[in-house]
Amino acid sequence: MQKTPAADDPGTHNEKSISLSTSSGDTASKGEVLNPHGSEHDQLRLLRDRLAAQSGVVTHLGRTLLAAGASAYLVKFSMARLANAIGIESQHSQVTFSEIVTSVYAHGTFRTESHEQRAFGTNAARLDDLRLFVNSLKPGLLVEEARERIDEIINRKPPYPAVINCLASGIACAGFCFLNRGGLVECSVVGVAALCGQILRRSMIKRRANHFGVWMLCGLLASLIYMGVSQTLLLTGLVSVGHPQGIISAVLFLVPGFPLVTAILDLVRMDFLAGISRMTYVLMLVISAGISVWIIATLFQWHIDPPEAFPVTGISLYLLQFICSLVASFGFAVLFSIRPKIAFYASLVAGFVNVGRLFLAAQGMLPQAAVGLAALTIGIVAHFISRLSGFRFSRTSLTVPAVVIMIPGVPLYAAITHLSNGDIPQATAALIQVFFVVLSIGVGLAISRMLTDPGWRIDRDTAQPRILEKTGWNDGARRFQMR
Repeated sequence: MQKTPAADDPGTHNEKSISLSTSSGDTASKGEVLNPHGSEHDQLRLLRDRLAAQSGVVTHLGRTLLAAGASAYLVKFSMARLANAIGIESQHSQVTFSEIVTSVYAHGTFRTESHEQRAFGTNAARLDDLRLFVNSLKPGLLVEEARERIDEIINRKPPYPAVINCLASGIACAGFCFLNRGGLVECSVVGVAALCGQILRRSMIKRRANHFGVWMLCGLLASLIYMGVSQTLLLTGLVSVGHPQGIISAVLFLVPGFPLVTAILDLVRMDFLAGISRMTYVLMLVISAGISVWIIATLFQWHIDPPEAFPVTGISLYLLQFICSLVASFGFAVLFSIRPKIAFYASLVAGFVNVGRLFLAAQGMLPQAAVGLAALTIGIVAHFISRLSGFRFSRTSLTVPAVVIMIPGVPLYAAITHLSNGDIPQATAALIQVFFVVLSIGVGLAISRMLTDPGWRIDRDTAQPRILEKTGWNDGARRFQMR
């Protein structure tokens, strides 16, 4: 077993890179030719070098996908297809949230590599590019060509500059605040607080700070800014009453929506190692941000529960709900680095579906039932949008921004605060609501996937590339490609 240390950048690898043609099992690498009259030791060395190069590019793809926030199934499937394309006979992998262990078999030998992935984040644009790369793979690909194409995708500029990313955070949280029954004052102050919090988060993440500390400090900053601005407006007479309820909306940009949805999908696919570890990461981030809200709310004795009713009624309410749902969804899509065209479609779907969800809940439907129906609708609509685009738009990029605005962030953070204050009944009620709503989102998305994708109805072994060669290379088997 050979263990390769992980690099800080998933685009680097310390293995020798050898370009080889894999259309024939005995074709040697560029610059190195197997000599039938050479010594057995030299031939064995060349075979091992060849397998090291093949294994290296496969794990390079897997680590890049994992660093961009891919699910375990996407990582395994993509690694298996690339392994098949470059001539590996069999490939097995074990993927968790932070580690990849893979074994490849070819040329009468095998190689096992273990990598630790410490770059945690979300880059949906990179995931879409890598998905298109994987779907375009054909047998006979050179190792060097595969590595160059992956590195070219890694080096592409992000779809949004830093300024747009930070502004999107403020706008998304402001829209989210209205959906949580906030008024004009709350939404405006929330936008400023979330903007400042996102600036701090980007700065700290760039310096590779510990995520749990980052979430706690950003939550403290956003909460303090919201509290400070609100109190200043009250003291100066610009508002007649305080507005403490919006403090939780100010930290909703810290809700890890993308990894939460991915964790749910991992669990549905029975990738338990990845799903449980990713869900643990999500819970730790939520607790870190929740502690910040609790500290500020306790110090200043603020009431954190949202208002009972919306500030407007009638047609104006539904129109504002549509606009705020669209704005919040698009803002979170920008945070996830989803390209503008896909983000627009996702936010449009979110606008219509979320208004329908809120209407059904207002008419007496159980919130979890309304959320489950909304998630199912979003998943099915996302499939047809992806299909109309020739599957250039991934369903994950279309569904996550649309469903993330349905995640009950306010009850979640409120529950942490109530629990810290010893208000067990209120905390329990809020946690139960959060649990069933999140569960409903997962069920809705899972049902939509199984209805529209044979790869989710049929449990296929992604560890055997030759199986993929028989079922996934020709156009007639597009249904087995990653969508």
